[in-house]
Parts: sequence; structure tokens; C-alpha cells
Amino acid sequence: MTDKQRTFLLGAGFSKAVADGPLMKEIWEYIVKAYENEKNIKVSTNDVSLRQEWYDELEKFMIELETEIKLRFTRSRFDEIKVLIRENIEYLFTLIDLNLAGPKVEFKKEGVDVTPYPAIFLRFTGRDRLKNIRRSLITFLYIILINLKENDLASEFVKIITEKDQIITFNYDLVLEKTLWNGNIWSPLDGYAGVVRFKDENDRKKLEESNRYSRLKIHKIHGSICWTKPDKILDSHEHLSIELDNIENWGFHFDGLKDILGREPISASLSERYEGGHDPTWMLPSFIKPFEYKEFYEIWKSALKAMSKTDELVIIGYSFRPEDSSAQLLISSLPDGCNITLVDPKPENIKERLDRMGLKVNNTYKLLEEYLS
Repeated sequence: MTDKQRTFLLGAGFSKAVADGPLMKEIWEYIVKAYENEKNIKVSTNDVSLRQEWYDELEKFMIELETEIKLRFTRSRFDEIKVLIRENIEYLFTLIDLNLAGPKVEFKKEGVDVTPYPAIFLRFTGRDRLKNIRRSLITFLYIILINLKENDLASEFVKIITEKDQIITFNYDLVLEKTLWNGNIWSPLDGYAGVVRFKDENDRKKLEESNRYSRLKIHKIHGSICWTKPDKILDSHEHLSIELDNIENWGFHFDGLKDILGREPISASLSERYEGGHDPTWMLPSFIKPFEYKEFYEIWKSALKAMSKTDELVIIGYSFRPEDSSAQLLISSLPDGCNITLVDPKPENIKERLDRMGLKVNNTYKLLEEYLS
């Protein structure tokens, strides 16, 4: 008799439980906190930092956007008009993506060169500004997630993980990996489905020499903080790679890497703290999710295969939001008779969504602590 396969499907609620990570509706609150923290840090120029300027421009953009939305309702004489776009970052990213990637309207006039405009556009802003706004949002999201600290519940979760388990996560952060790394069950060496190269190949060799091979793989469906894009000038291959240096916090992403790699982190050579932006390899929380790199095809193909062989599925903190409709395709590959366990503060809502997909939930828990006990 073969061993039954167990698969964990993790969403933002998992990081919320084990590291107080933000749920989507809370991201703006976390961005404001990150901005306040930046204001309290002395910058090398003895003036406002780039990040403070980016936030100020981001806040200005949001006010303009909210004002634009309110214009449609001003004649209705409501007592109060409140725009909740700050509670829906998915919509914000989608709106920006539609403006940047949508079909263009072309103009022709003899003797005049006119730049094409998106068919869907925000009349108060331009394309370059939208690109800057998008990168500012990504940078602040990166700062929030890179600073998450795992709690004791994360360690308790790791205790139930075996090398035969499959893990599929929609989270960008490294809370799960850090805890598994410290539990000596996972490593960036062969630990990611689809992404196997290292930015510094010498790091791979050092991990191999230390026999720090991973005992299980993680499917990071939307990308990761520690994945980096190829350098198109120095590298002719279009592939993603794993970066172990954490320049934001002057160190490495995982404990003990200095001794294993036999080198200092890249940030050790910097005279001042890093004050710039971040552009990680992510599928953003948007209705538009391009598979820009072939590694994402490999990740999804592997995840679909894992799902198709799953006997027990444990869903923790993932709500199957509409902007992640591809996740519903993922879960549709489950075999008949799969035992489904749901861990979420509001299991009834998610259970109803799964019921509509023809999936039966066998067990529900409102807290991760309840499931682990």
C-alpha cells in the first residue's frame, strides 16, 4: 500500500498567523507604518530619503485617484462618499496594469508625432508616472515582507512537516523557508520547484559541499523575495535565480549562511544602508498575471502534478479571491475523494466557494493553533 500524499496550500492568512503578515485589505496600513519607519531613519543625504519622496508621490496619486472616482457620485448628494481602494490593492495593481499593458489609441496628424495612449487611461497621470507608482508600491510591499519575523507558531507548524509533503504557497515572503531552514528540513539548494540556479553559482557549490540539500520542495506560485531577474547585459539566458544576500537588512536571507558560504554579505561593502527600490520577480496581486519567465511554467506544471496526486489537502489562510482565478484551475486537478481540511478564521465563506467548485470540505478549523493541536 502506497503512502498517502499530503499537500499544503498556503495563503496570506498563513503568514498572518505565523508572522503577523498583512492580509490584502491591511497592506495599505502596513505601507504607512513602513513609511513612518523610513522617516525615523537617518539618511545619507541628511534630507528626506528617496523612499519618503516615493511615498509622498504615492499618497498624492491615491488622493487624485479617489477624487476621480468620487466625481461620478458628487451629483447624487450623498452625506458621505468613501472610496475603499486602499483596502483593495489587487484592484489598484490591476488598474495600473491595464493602463500600462492595455490596447492603445493611435492618433495621426500631418507633420505631428503623437504618442499612442492606452484605451483605458487615467486622465490625471501619464505612463511614466504609473510605472514609478507601480515600483513604489512593490518596494514598500517588499520592505513589509522582508521584515516579517516568524513566531513560535511557525516552529510548531514545521514540526508536522515531513519530506514527503508537498507545499504550494501564494506568499512572496520567506517566513516559511526560514523556519524550515532552521528546522534543517529545507534548503534553497534544490528547495524550490522550477527555480534551481543561483545568482552566485559559488553559493551553490558551498551549499553542496556542506551537504545542505533540501529534503522537500516548495512551489512558490507567485514568486519570491529571494528570486532575482536575469541581468540582460551580463547574462544572455532568460532565467530566474536565487539570491541569498539580503541588502535591505545588511545580511543573508537565512541564518548561518556566512559560515557555510565563507563570505560576507554583499551589503557589508556598503558604506550606508540601502535606501533604494526593489524589483523582485513576482506575479503581482492583480487580475493580470503574465508568465514572463519559463520558470513559472515549471512551477505551475509541478504544482498541478502534485495536486493531481494529493490524497489530503490542507488549505491554510487562502481565500480563493477572484483575482487568483488561476488557483481555482489548480485546485480543480484534485482527484475525486481527496480529503480537504480548511484552516481559516472565516471557513464558512471559503467552504461555500469550494462547494460551488464541486469540492467537499471534510474538516474546518478557525485557528492554525487548533489544527496543529
